[in-house]
Amino acid sequence: MTTDKQTQKETYKAPSMEVIKMENEGVIAASGEGYNPVQTKSYSNRTSTGNYGSASSSDLEDLINDILTIEN
Repeated sequence: MTTDKQTQKETYKAPSMEVIKMENEGVIAASGEGYNPVQTKSYSNRTSTGNYGSASSSDLEDLINDILTIEN
């Protein structure tokens, strides 16, 4: 839609951010029974070297090659 009046360009106003201070009322939580976490797994047998599996380096190389190979 075109008018006979000359259109004026608005000056550019850069985006800005306003920081608003808010108050935190905290969290109120309750449960029926006491909290007693149960450990389901024992990690005491883990070695200090981080050996989590028994895959050899050649197995890992084969896996990486399979992932990176593009078939036509």
